[in-house]
Amino acid sequence: MLFEIDGPVLVLLFILFIGLIIPELAKKFKLPYITVLLLLGAVLGPNAFDYIKPNNIIDFFAFLGAAFLLLMAGMEAKLSQLKNLQKKIYVMAAANGIIPFGIGVAITRYFGYSWMAALLVGIVFLSSSFAIIIPILKSASLFKKQIGQTIASAVILEDILSLLLLAIILQTIAPITEFPLLIYFAILIISVVILKMVLPGFAKYMFRRWKDHDEEESQLRFVIVLLMAVLFYFSLLGVHPISAAFLVGILLADVVTSDELYNKLHILAYGLFVPVFFFVVGMKMDLTIFAFIDSQEVIVFCLVAGLLLAKFLSGYFAARWDRFSKKNSLIFGVSSTTQLTTTLAVTYAASSLGLLDSTLVTGIVLISVITTVLSPVLLNLLVQKKRIKSFLP
Repeated sequence: MLFEIDGPVLVLLFILFIGLIIPELAKKFKLPYITVLLLLGAVLGPNAFDYIKPNNIIDFFAFLGAAFLLLMAGMEAKLSQLKNLQKKIYVMAAANGIIPFGIGVAITRYFGYSWMAALLVGIVFLSSSFAIIIPILKSASLFKKQIGQTIASAVILEDILSLLLLAIILQTIAPITEFPLLIYFAILIISVVILKMVLPGFAKYMFRRWKDHDEEESQLRFVIVLLMAVLFYFSLLGVHPISAAFLVGILLADVVTSDELYNKLHILAYGLFVPVFFFVVGMKMDLTIFAFIDSQEVIVFCLVAGLLLAKFLSGYFAARWDRFSKKNSLIFGVSSTTQLTTTLAVTYAASSLGLLDSTLVTGIVLISVITTVLSPVLLNLLVQKKRIKSFLP
């Protein structure tokens, strides 16, 4: 070993430094910087060169990174966008979620894993990481089109369902509260409804009180305090922090209406915590399984191929059944394969509890790496090849 980065503060400093310089390097090579962080974590982590070892401080920062990642994702998933959905969008979301879920469960069970591990992989196959898909649609000038709005709505539904299933599984395996499952979810739903009714009005009242020169700073402090308070409340209910952070994001979506305030939250999240989360998730990968041809390689290949085919084909045929054009059906199929935010959050939560081994983690993270690179490229090729069409009559 040539060197080893040791000491909690030094390790954290190194990861943050990497997170600072990687975006510029990634732009030059036209790669998502998140993908580079994941791969660097895999290469430098304990499963490869072992230059960086996990410790309590970076684990804590990774935990905060996962929370902030789901918080920002929840803020993107505006519930107002789901109010006037057509039935066909529910059909598309169901087909593009349930079919891949079943395939993910079947693949994992085929290789001898437990039902719990299979269900968690199925949840990963169900999700579609709308927090990444939406920027991809915007960059391809699709977001404001009917096809873009339909895709966004469908994948939001898929991710909400996947996080709901994750909450059920985690409450079943490692319950924080003694409430029975049905009572637990009844209390949770009632709490979300009440907070959704109260929080926006309360926040607007507080924001009106700050009309001086530090208005944005005061609002930012208020949002962070509100975030911590609601997270604490959900923790008392026994909601896993990953799911709780997403719920808080949904609740705050109507509170944070200022672009400047949202940008400050984004800078805080992606400038400090989220890069550590991606690096730590990368450290859980074990790329050495590719050194020899064995069953582990086969499992990883089946996971990657299974997800890509399941999401693409179910998305394409569901869109065709809903009378989308072939071009727009291809766009939906390609978009739905993108796996990142929800995928990695589920993987992080499950692996932290010892529910997924390094082989499954490697396969899932590799899915994120491949899809975050391929999806934007394929979407741009589809857009450039021919003008996007709207719904068929």
